[in-house]
Amino acid sequence: MASHWEVVGGADKGGILVREGRGTDTKQLPERLSTGALVEELELVGDRLSYKLVTGSGPSKGWISIRIAGKVLARKLDADKEGEDQETEGEDLTVEQRCARELAKPGTPWHPIDMGVLQANHEKKAKGMIYGLEFPWTGQLLQEMGPKWLTKAFRAAATLPKGNSVTKIKDIKEHIGGGNCAKIAFEVEYAEPSSSLHTKLFAKIPFPMVGKTASDRMASSVMQQGSDIMEINASRLLESRLPFPIPKYYYGDVSNETTNWIQITERIPFGEKVGDRQFDPAYDKMKDWELKGTAEEYYYLLIKVGAQMAGAYKAERLASFEELHKFWDSPEWRGPEMWGMGPHNTGLGDSEFKSKIKMGADFIAETAKAIFPAHCTTPDFIRTYKQVLATVNSYTAEISYWCNRDKDYIAWSHGNLNVDNVFFWRDAEKSLNVGVLDWGGARCDSMGWKLWWWLYCCEYDYLNAHLDGMLECFIAEYQARGGPLLDKEELRMQFILSALSQGVGLLGAVPQIYRMCAKKHWPTIADRRDERIQQNVDGKNTLRVYIGTFINICNMIHDWDIPNRLEKWVEDFTAMTGMPRKSIEVA
Repeated sequence: MASHWEVVGGADKGGILVREGRGTDTKQLPERLSTGALVEELELVGDRLSYKLVTGSGPSKGWISIRIAGKVLARKLDADKEGEDQETEGEDLTVEQRCARELAKPGTPWHPIDMGVLQANHEKKAKGMIYGLEFPWTGQLLQEMGPKWLTKAFRAAATLPKGNSVTKIKDIKEHIGGGNCAKIAFEVEYAEPSSSLHTKLFAKIPFPMVGKTASDRMASSVMQQGSDIMEINASRLLESRLPFPIPKYYYGDVSNETTNWIQITERIPFGEKVGDRQFDPAYDKMKDWELKGTAEEYYYLLIKVGAQMAGAYKAERLASFEELHKFWDSPEWRGPEMWGMGPHNTGLGDSEFKSKIKMGADFIAETAKAIFPAHCTTPDFIRTYKQVLATVNSYTAEISYWCNRDKDYIAWSHGNLNVDNVFFWRDAEKSLNVGVLDWGGARCDSMGWKLWWWLYCCEYDYLNAHLDGMLECFIAEYQARGGPLLDKEELRMQFILSALSQGVGLLGAVPQIYRMCAKKHWPTIADRRDERIQQNVDGKNTLRVYIGTFINICNMIHDWDIPNRLEKWVEDFTAMTGMPRKSIEVA
């Protein structure tokens, strides 16, 4: 039986050095072998070990030193403790200790894949990037791999106390919900029940690559690839450091080879009373009339917690920049030459844009005219709408650069802080509190951009009346929590440019809108609350969100003097960069 070794050194450096050959003067490989990795011994010569990677991250093969200057870098596992006995040992770590250890590990870079990789590999089992274990990505596979796998997974993640185990998995219920993935609700039993271990668990998994969710799987795994590892990392690395609660993390991993993934956390008791906490029901996007309180109460709280995590990032309370940037890149390092700007159109090609803007304009002024405000369906408005989006499309790269050009406005924070991406509860004093879910969009970038994505699904009347107040709330809380003082008008313009950029992106959603609600139904749809466009379609909120965002952006263009604001921005950009104005052809 081959001997196995555990890497115990290099925690402060992201792992230990690996070389191609036995000699310490041979080529050093670019990746380090992660602390905690398990390797199989191929050859041992003195203090030099040739290995094959079993679990963990780093080169699959190479040579390492097992000790240097008396310091042990890798320890040999006793033969009688390998295999099942080794797996059942586990560790006793606090959440704080676990997060600190995970942050000390190497980063988890995602290597881009294309549609061919997804189609060829989505049904294959593969080891995860983080813990090196094969994992389930459907309810059926979770049932088949069973308690033994779940025990092994929780121990690998250091979320199950030493000596304990999962003995039973039951009530597995897989469903489609939201717009980004499928979900599993299930229950477990432990050998040693504990108040610190949840029995009701929740898992996120990819959409099935079949039927009505096939296109959603392609979008999430290819067009939005990398977001799954970001979601897992936010919980894995920062659970103990965020300034508000998130669901307890138990395990998560993803395969770069297959794009399959799973994340397991505690299940939030939506709508239930737990102790002195009364949890709100789970809310949905674009249905703010269901909130159990005023929109002001809910949205100002969301703005505050978003600003708190952004400020904590700036103050390095989440983690040091060195630690965090192993896992999340930052646009502040990118010079102007790296954004793809130029005198040409940097957005959709001319022919593609002309086709899409026609579909968008026809949807607003003809097909769905009844659900838009009358002032957004006139010929004059449609001309303005086309001019604005044509300008934004032509300046796509320039807008991205502009919103990320000032590091004061760049921070790590949640990317989609809507009412359905959080959980609310009221305490004994009836005060509203919030915890945060759904971290796939968390990253370092423009806070003006993020603010739009936090607020794009609220009702327009509320947004129009309270934007100034919410910008001021963000600025004050961001500074109070460690961020710099921001300029409200700069933040507002980043917000507006972000909204208009989404307006261009929405043009491509029109065919999908018609797939979810056929054109033949629209003559009899009189308002947004018609059941045919208000309810989830195939478990997803996509149709309602597309329609509501179309309406919000049209209202903004009409009411917020957007043509003049955009013209002023083009003038400012031209003056700052010296780049000549672009010639904009309107369809």
